[in-house]
Amino acid sequence: MSDWRQLLAQVRARNGELTGAGAIEMRPAWRAAAYRAAAGEPEPVVRARAFQSVLMGDALHFYDGERLCGSHAGWFVKSLPKDLSEADYQALASEHRARGQRHFGVCWDHTLADYPTLLAGGVASYLARARASLKVHREPAEQDALQGMILTLEAFSAWMMRWSEAAAARGLADLAATAAAVALGPPSTFREAVQLVAFTHLCFESEGRAHMALGRIDQYLLPFYRRDLEAARLTRAEALDLICCLWVKLAENGCVQNICIGGLTPEGTDGTNELSYLCLEATSLVKSPYTNLSARFHDGTPEPFYAACFEVIRTGVGFPAIFNDHVLIPGLEEIGIPPEVARDQCMVGCIETMLPGRQQAWSDSRFNMPLQLSNAMHKVRGKAGLSYELVFRALLDEMAAAISAHCEALDRQNLGYPVSKFPDPFLSALTRDCIGRARDINDGGAEYKRMHGLAVMGLGTTSDSLAAVKKLVFEEGKIGYDELLDALDADFERREPLRQMLVNGAPKYGNDDDFVDSIAAFLVDWTARECLKHEIGGGGRYVSAMAANTSNIPAGAEVGATPDGRHAFTPLSDAASPYFGRDVNGPTAFLNSVAKPDYHRVLTGSVINMKFEPAFFQGPQGTRLFTSLMKAFVQKRVPELQFNFTGNESLLKAQKEPEAYRDLVVRVSGFSQYFVHLPANVQDDVIRRRAHARL
Repeated sequence: MSDWRQLLAQVRARNGELTGAGAIEMRPAWRAAAYRAAAGEPEPVVRARAFQSVLMGDALHFYDGERLCGSHAGWFVKSLPKDLSEADYQALASEHRARGQRHFGVCWDHTLADYPTLLAGGVASYLARARASLKVHREPAEQDALQGMILTLEAFSAWMMRWSEAAAARGLADLAATAAAVALGPPSTFREAVQLVAFTHLCFESEGRAHMALGRIDQYLLPFYRRDLEAARLTRAEALDLICCLWVKLAENGCVQNICIGGLTPEGTDGTNELSYLCLEATSLVKSPYTNLSARFHDGTPEPFYAACFEVIRTGVGFPAIFNDHVLIPGLEEIGIPPEVARDQCMVGCIETMLPGRQQAWSDSRFNMPLQLSNAMHKVRGKAGLSYELVFRALLDEMAAAISAHCEALDRQNLGYPVSKFPDPFLSALTRDCIGRARDINDGGAEYKRMHGLAVMGLGTTSDSLAAVKKLVFEEGKIGYDELLDALDADFERREPLRQMLVNGAPKYGNDDDFVDSIAAFLVDWTARECLKHEIGGGGRYVSAMAANTSNIPAGAEVGATPDGRHAFTPLSDAASPYFGRDVNGPTAFLNSVAKPDYHRVLTGSVINMKFEPAFFQGPQGTRLFTSLMKAFVQKRVPELQFNFTGNESLLKAQKEPEAYRDLVVRVSGFSQYFVHLPANVQDDVIRRRAHARL
């Protein structure tokens, strides 16, 4: 057993050194040196050589008391090697930048390996299949793609053997044996399986990929766990310790890494199991914001899983976020994903939908709905027969044109990253069925085409604004249309009574009022359908989200005052949640409102934030109350919920005394973070959400 707490302290200290002044990142130089050495080779081979160069240059840092090999600390130095001058280093770094690589917008990160297949056969099975495919596929492009995959797999295996040999040299026999086992063959024990996952995840990080996911870890590790228990090779406590050690590895990475537990199996049965609970327990113990746990629920989810999830949520760590299988899975099936594949989906990054190990990497972008409303309202000013219907139709026309232009711009961006110049051999090798098809993941190798999410921002702001226009301008005539636009253009200067009428005189989303909730429901469905009309050039689908991460803040800075009474250039409503503080009728009304839109076509996923005063949910009664709320979430087919259980009193104190609250974690949007690490405007965004104190 390890002291993972001591390990976490070491990781935090070391990360502070790596990000401090004077630390030098060696990966760009290693890659550029490989580019030079492999000049003239096919591009997949050049990229594979660069991958190999980083793994062979890794200094292999060990922490005291580890049970798993792997650290990114070996990529950094405090001073350059004697044979590398500062000028040479800068020249290599410049060459690396000039060659470029893919990025998030063009299928680079926010994805994961096909872990079930990898654990079943190990790297050796992939190499065998790739070499067999090489004999069958004789076209030059196919040969080049396969050669790149083979080289990365060979480098991966050799790097794991380096860890084994380095561990043996330090007298760490257990570490050495575990690393050697997975370097040469498939894992046969739970510890070996966890080690191979940790190695693979770190290899993706070595390429500069961020926000990579682990997927359905409680499903693919379960056979190893059960076999070890039956053979008396492992106890539950030892398994928990290993998961805690893996969580610490993710904490070292320092970015959002999604882990999915629970939910339906491909066969349609409940997948909740012993490892689901161990993952929850490890999350509660390590309490790192970077283990972004996602729990899938359905009608057959067992009662103890509700309670276990709540026990972690109320620690304040901000997860697991909870997801409803009955919303997303039907939407995937509707676009042609087989049921058994749709049921096996997981999340990457914050909440984004992924068919794990079977499609291109995720990408998304932001779409500012309140900005389109502002444009539409000004365009119809002075038109004959002005009505609410005319305003609403103008909004839809404006959004349709903007979505089309948005997708066209993204297609143009994709054209700038052709596979011939930007192949992806390592991810291809670990994705079904790039080896069998002898094609890069971005060249038709993956089983399923990519999805790109359009995060439609400002649902609450837009719905509240339209409700105010409909009620106060066109139904009751309390405000003239020109009068309203003049007030908006002036940001309500000398018009505060009018602004108060907009704030208080019209229904607001989040209070179970059909007048405004029906508007939100229409917008959710309409934007989802509109996005699905567009196909990605080269294959794939544009799909919608009702999410914003923290982009509701800069998006708000683009938008003047809005008819809901919001001041100009202030943040928009958060993701799919009601506008800050306007959900005044309690959490039941809140839940009823967010349940009214049909989210099954919102295939990116959505973010709905709820905040509670922690005192209300204390003890067994609190568990029962919250379990009833989560069951209602499933029954009402709400797509997603996530929770903050830190009261504003603590958050305000943390703003004033950050050193005293350095370990305080909060849920921000689709991710959690140390509160004191957040920019002040994001801290304020979390604070202004309504904290419910009753059901």
